[in-house]
Amino acid sequence: MGEEFGAGPLDFLPMPDARRGRDEASAAPVEYLDDGLIPPTDAEWLRAMVGRLCGMAAPALTRLSVRLVNDLEMTRLHARHMNDPTTTDVLTFVDGAEVDVAVCVDEARRRSAEMGHDLRRELLLYSLHGLLHAAGFDDRTPEDFARMHAEEDRLLAAIGVGATFAPEAPR
Repeated sequence: MGEEFGAGPLDFLPMPDARRGRDEASAAPVEYLDDGLIPPTDAEWLRAMVGRLCGMAAPALTRLSVRLVNDLEMTRLHARHMNDPTTTDVLTFVDGAEVDVAVCVDEARRRSAEMGHDLRRELLLYSLHGLLHAAGFDDRTPEDFARMHAEEDRLLAAIGVGATFAPEAPR
């Protein structure tokens, strides 16, 4: 899931009509740029939840921008920055204490339907995944993959959303 990039040209930000704000609990201003791909109430919920997660997972960040994109834009970004002409779920761009994350709504829609939970929960998972990349987590080896996704589920449970990557089986 997702890939991390070093500093580079962050041409996908900013975007017009962004919903911006700072959650009181976050360590950094959080920008959620959605271009109308999701309802405004979902965008506000996501911004608030990511703000809480930012304060817990990466308190040293000075800015976090999350842009929701479709398959076409994600494919363009993935090809440009990773030389991979396919879509992906999350791309993370780190420039010191400033982070830009691209999240694919189309991929989240497919995965959330497969997992049986709502779209905004999957978008939150992808946003957190990008944030954890910025905080130094990686998922390239099986051990790192397990550690990163366990941390995602731990943090999502801590804010009351619950495990999302590997939800617990019903009892």
